[in-house]
Amino acid sequence: MVKKDGSLMSRMASGAPASDYIVSGEEVKWQGKPAAIIILGKGLLLTALAMIYMICMVFFYNHDSENYLAIGIALLVCIIMVVTERRFGLIGGLGGIAIAVWAFLDGNGIDWYLFLIPLVFALICLVINYMYLSRVLFVITDRRIITRYGIFTLRYADIGVEKVQSVTTIQPWYERIFRYGDVFFATAGEKGGIDYESPGIKLMSGGAVYWENVGRPFEVTKIASAIIHAGGMPVKVVNQPAEPSAKQKFGDLEELRQKGLISQEEYEKERKEILDEM
Repeated sequence: MVKKDGSLMSRMASGAPASDYIVSGEEVKWQGKPAAIIILGKGLLLTALAMIYMICMVFFYNHDSENYLAIGIALLVCIIMVVTERRFGLIGGLGGIAIAVWAFLDGNGIDWYLFLIPLVFALICLVINYMYLSRVLFVITDRRIITRYGIFTLRYADIGVEKVQSVTTIQPWYERIFRYGDVFFATAGEKGGIDYESPGIKLMSGGAVYWENVGRPFEVTKIASAIIHAGGMPVKVVNQPAEPSAKQKFGDLEELRQKGLISQEEYEKERKEILDEM
């Protein structure tokens, strides 16, 4: 039976389901995605900030460039955009700052539609993050840990469960609020072909696979641990030496007496004990 994350992010998946990646006799135990609130959250936040920026700049533009509060809010919003997202937020935020300074210095020399530039980059970020979320797939089967990711080019990697040494969940307090966290699979030096620079999926230096922003991470860890440690550790059986026969014991005892390693009294005592065991 396949156990899926029933949230919005599962319904947003496109492309092949986990069943298309398993082999004959293999069973999918869990499949899911990064938390949608995290992946889409930055794009949505950037969009909201860009809208505020646009409103402030239009208001500033239509009031003879005398409203310093509006230009101040617009600059603050751009700074927050830069801090929020290191790619599109950085470009859109810096572009917004440049346009705001230009409008402040020369209010009549700028076209109002330039105020849309931060919004354009915010929407690009939202679309790309949506595409990324729709393609990422985390799968745990009874044999492998499977990862699919990518935006324009899909990438696939799997690691046999026998190579996973431990599973760890990392969930700071702020991640517990939204019920997501990171799941860390420590492996026996196997890289699994995962690109550590891809957002949401990392490959640690020791060969460990790191799934970021997984919904209900403790549930995922429990399922993975149950599969990895199914049946317990194999018990190594050590062959015990066979118990020597009475004849061999008498022979060893006689040899010790002849070599003078035991006294006649000790010899008689040991001989009596051997006879009593028979």
